[in-house]
Amino acid sequence: MLIKRHKKHTIGMICGSLLISSQIYAADSVTIYAAASLTNAVNELDVLYEKNYKMQVKTSYAGSSTLAKQIEAGAPADVFMSADIQWMDYLQNKQIINAKDRINLLGNRLVLITPKDHPLTLKMVKGFDPSKVLQGKVCTGDTNSVPVGKYAKQALNSLGWWETIKPRLVETEDVRVALNFVARGECQAGIVYATDAAISKDVVIAGIFPEDTRPPIIYPIGLVKKNADSVKFYQFLQSQQAKTIFQKYGFSVLK
Repeated sequence: MLIKRHKKHTIGMICGSLLISSQIYAADSVTIYAAASLTNAVNELDVLYEKNYKMQVKTSYAGSSTLAKQIEAGAPADVFMSADIQWMDYLQNKQIINAKDRINLLGNRLVLITPKDHPLTLKMVKGFDPSKVLQGKVCTGDTNSVPVGKYAKQALNSLGWWETIKPRLVETEDVRVALNFVARGECQAGIVYATDAAISKDVVIAGIFPEDTRPPIIYPIGLVKKNADSVKFYQFLQSQQAKTIFQKYGFSVLK
């Protein structure tokens, strides 16, 4: 019986130590939920931030719609970086993000890509028939929820291409999945951001969608939890150091 009590006491001490350790550890970390298209830039920023501020950065990447829904469900995000305004508005309307704690930080372009070994050139204008060049599958994000997919649908409609391409459209959970499908040759073409095309050696740009074919591509960032650590990282994202890294990966800086 004494041994049993001793075991309980030991286990209790261990659990208590682990709890204290986890609380200390949690206090020295910040959790970022970022759109998949930001992966490379934010990874580099994470390394820089950890080096300069001695604080661990935990980052989750996915489609903005997926991340927003996870945050709504209680996911432990401190900062949200969305690929469109709609999903930031969604969390603001749910009173999860305050209007004063968000800004529009970055911009991007929308492009049509093909595998590097099978390049194509399309005239990105109304009146051009894309079926003359595209006979295979075309990948992009989900056109109802994923920002790149929504931008793609708007651009295709604007050019009068939607009905032609719609039957062969492959819709994915985020832009990086679409990029990888094209890189592996599983889709003849894809509609992604210019920054995604730039980081892959296996794809080439077949055309750039004109700016007037869809709304401006804007990346807002917002504070989910307003504490000293999250505010510090939020401010870091707006620093000149961060802006230089974003520009390195092809993003335009709005603020």
